[in-house]
Amino acid sequence: MTEPDLAATPVWPFDIAIVGIGIVGTHQLTREAEAVIRRCNRTFVIADGYGIPDYIATLCPRVTDLGELYEPGRNRGPTYHKMAAEVVSAAVSNPPVCLATYGHPWVYCYPTTLINQAAPLLGLRVDVFPGISAFDTLLVDLGTDIAANGIQMYEATDLLIRRRPIQNDVACVIWQPTVTGDPTCPSQPYPAEQFKPLQDYLLRFYPDDHEASLVTTKTHPLMRSVVKRLRLGGLAATLAGDPDVGTLYIPALHQRPIEDDALMEFMMTAGTDTPSQS
Repeated sequence: MTEPDLAATPVWPFDIAIVGIGIVGTHQLTREAEAVIRRCNRTFVIADGYGIPDYIATLCPRVTDLGELYEPGRNRGPTYHKMAAEVVSAAVSNPPVCLATYGHPWVYCYPTTLINQAAPLLGLRVDVFPGISAFDTLLVDLGTDIAANGIQMYEATDLLIRRRPIQNDVACVIWQPTVTGDPTCPSQPYPAEQFKPLQDYLLRFYPDDHEASLVTTKTHPLMRSVVKRLRLGGLAATLAGDPDVGTLYIPALHQRPIEDDALMEFMMTAGTDTPSQS
């Protein structure tokens, strides 16, 4: 039996690692993510939180800030392709490399998708590690649990393009409402007319006085998240005066009635001591 060639055995189980770094700066960077970054020869960063590239530079000898590729007023799609291409190219030359991205790598982070599509074609192995997403922080900012009525989530522009149906007895999360209908990196504030299609569509399912919340999660531990209450009939005006980040949360309009009374009765009584019938 021949001995294995240790020199030819890969040292790491991946050529490209993609880690989530959370929303609140470096405070939500997990131990797992830090360990992965330390294993890599180079780390690419997509994040605008305070001090993130500088902190990651203490974990990895070579750090590249991909946020510099964003171009105000230009379409974001080509930018995401450039980001993915840089990571893949570096992995071909000198693996392993890491992409450290805001939030969770599989929550509205298109470079993750592009890298996973390209890597197998080049014989590269990809491993993705989770992070705290904007959805996780949203629940904390609102102080709500989704267990009672469930949750539905849509991207704002996709909601309009596909005319996706909304169940108004289920809480609804609308991602990226502050850039509805714009594929570019915004360079100036939008007029209210930009958001009128979104407002009109939501009013098909809710009355105009139904209260919702626009949530902008803090990105630094010394900041506070902003939860702005609004009525859906004034959504367009509210979005026109807000920053370019935020998530819309619409609570259920009403509670769906119970249809299976027998199952409900079983769930309420199972495992409890009930007096015997005489």
